[in-house]
Amino acid sequence: MRIQDSKLLLFTTLIALTVPVFAQQPAAPKPQDTEVWEPVPKIVTPGASNAAPPSDAIVLFDGKNLDEWVSAQDKSPAKWIVADAY
Repeated sequence: MRIQDSKLLLFTTLIALTVPVFAQQPAAPKPQDTEVWEPVPKIVTPGASNAAPPSDAIVLFDGKNLDEWVSAQDKSPAKWIVADAY
């Protein structure tokens, strides 16, 4: 009987000590505290047609020139020949 009483006392003591620990969880943070509000991104407008690029696009090849292309080795302009939009 003494062993059962001591086990019961131990069990109730553990429960009594752990319940307050779980009861004192901090409140969930507000979204304003965790979200990044700055810098505000620029507004991107879609192209005038489905084939047109959006306003923030960098057009690498438009069928006319290779102005946006450079060599990865020495950053010199691309040496390809543009003919017939290819």
